[in-house]
Amino acid sequence: MTGEASPIPQDIENARVRRQIAARQAEAYAEAERLAYEALGPGWAPWMKLSLIDSDHRRTGDTQPVAIAYKVFRGDQRLTENSVFLRRMPDGQIVQASSYEPLFGDLLHAPHPTRIVEIHGQEAPCPRYELCWSALELYEPKSAEELAALRVARERKAEERSLAEAIGSNPLFAEQIRSGVWQPEKKPRSKSPG
Repeated sequence: MTGEASPIPQDIENARVRRQIAARQAEAYAEAERLAYEALGPGWAPWMKLSLIDSDHRRTGDTQPVAIAYKVFRGDQRLTENSVFLRRMPDGQIVQASSYEPLFGDLLHAPHPTRIVEIHGQEAPCPRYELCWSALELYEPKSAEELAALRVARERKAEERSLAEAIGSNPLFAEQIRSGVWQPEKKPRSKSPG
């Protein structure tokens, strides 16, 4: 293997996807900062994003939030006592609370229009929405070249481990293994019972 770390198509695609993720994260972070500044003034930093999404998202693929709230904090530490939840309501008003429940209100307990579940012999509607939490952090993605260098380093380490394993299992043939004259047969991995 050469030491050159030229990006392969997968490195380029990974870098593109990482840039998209970083842009979405930066957008959410900036929105939380704006809300905190408008509602609370300076000195507040984003901590978390809470999204209510359709509970059918695994089937439909629709992960567009129906409502979003943010948790922001101030001070040196991210502590609940230093934090507040904020949500921009559909009318544009910013509402704050010490917990997220009042910000989402009835949406948290809205029943699914068609799905039901049986609990202790009683039928009950499934929830219409799922609450998803995510950390809010700024993310600087690696370039395709940086990803290629990391990939090459991982591959090199894997080769070194493989070589060390081969030599460890066959110490009498260490020189032949190192020079590539002889490669021991790889034993098939045993399947775990089950």
